[in-house]
Amino acid sequence: MGIYIRGLDFYPAVVSRENGLFRADFVDIPGCRAYGATTVEVESNARQALGAHMSTLGRFGRALPTPSVVSDRSRSADRYLVYIEGPERVDTARLPRRRAA
Repeated sequence: MGIYIRGLDFYPAVVSRENGLFRADFVDIPGCRAYGATTVEVESNARQALGAHMSTLGRFGRALPTPSVVSDRSRSADRYLVYIEGPERVDTARLPRRRAA
């Protein structure tokens, strides 16, 4: 189980720096990532990416997975672990369903 505080979920993301640009990859959500010029920017963009991902899943009647707790053993000068606050949970049953084309 992930970190849970007052109804909020926190999702682990690995932030790394490559060629002067920061990238955040969510551990529990393959393919969900964000970029930024600074650590502050990449963490802000990561929260927005998480919200967009949750919205997309909701349109298809799915929810984000339960966040996990990850060890920060691989921390280095160019790589660290951060927990990003997830958006508020949405009742996916109340969202409009997308029809297949």
